Amino acid sequence: MFEFLLDNILLVAVVFISGAFLLEPYVRKRSMGPSLNNEEVIDYINKKNAFVLDVRASKDFKRGAIAGSKSIPIDGFEGRVNEVPKDRPVIVVDTVTTSSVKAAKILRAQGYKDVFVLEGGIKGWVDAKLPFTR
Repeated sequence: MFEFLLDNILLVAVVFISGAFLLEPYVRKRSMGPSLNNEEVIDYINKKNAFVLDVRASKDFKRGAIAGSKSIPIDGFEGRVNEVPKDRPVIVVDTVTTSSVKAAKILRAQGYKDVFVLEGGIKGWVDAKLPFTR
């Protein structure tokens, strides 16, 4: 067996690298917590009265945002958590997902149950030509 592995080191390397690429989306998704795609977000907004929380900088929010979202920038977010309702699902958005993952973790640590991150962030939302105020 060991001799086979040595004789086929390139094949073994390809198998390991392929496995890593297959596992990467699963590992990334688990590290960011529950997330929703654009269609799921629309359903949550329309059917479950979801609260859309935009954690981008105020200047970015003023340039455009998901219709009906509320701006609470990630800088200073922990001091404003009480502005987020606990009785509604919360969908956290930013440009991509970095700050929204951080904000979602803060909310979960504060006892919020239904907290989700928008997959692809505002960029993915705009690229899909979904409702966006300017």
